[in-house]
Amino acid sequence: MVKAIVNGFGCTGHLVTRVAFNYGKVSITIDDCFTDYNYKVYTFWCDSTHGKFNGTVQSEKGKLVISGKPTSIFQEQYPANIKWGAAGAEYVLESTGVLTTLEKTGPHMKCRAKRLIISVPSADSPMFVMGMNHKKYNSLKMVSNASCTTTCLAPLANVTVDRLMTTVHTVTDIQKTIDGLTGKLYSDG
Repeated sequence: MVKAIVNGFGCTGHLVTRVAFNYGKVSITIDDCFTDYNYKVYTFWCDSTHGKFNGTVQSEKGKLVISGKPTSIFQEQYPANIKWGAAGAEYVLESTGVLTTLEKTGPHMKCRAKRLIISVPSADSPMFVMGMNHKKYNSLKMVSNASCTTTCLAPLANVTVDRLMTTVHTVTDIQKTIDGLTGKLYSDG
């Protein structure tokens, strides 16, 4: 079982937690100091983009109980204050949108976390876009996702850059190889 902590429980944190629960082989701990438990329950259960969670969610004794499984929640604003020993997290998803540099996310790595993924563009961490440069990933300890705009547009730009094609074929019997007299106007096609 992989242990991960989701630092920031907004849209990205919700989605990663949903995927982890659907996958079933990831144990999630949540760190989010910005909302109360009832709001966490509601926004996780009823997402305006992805719809309702296919399971149950409730708050119980300082934990979120997701589909019957208690999920620990920390409410620490600063990564250095997270109780890493209790979390036992091997992987950290930094999804607050605030901690975007290696310096700011450093406390995550000073503990036992093996890997850190920053869910937004970073000024100083390598960025990867699925379908573009993800094959260049080589076990780096800290990586960043590119912006949502880059993630959306990069594959389209890649097609234009790498795979734009030109077709050359022979002249047909109704086409002239050089300018000359013809029975129709050029503008008529």
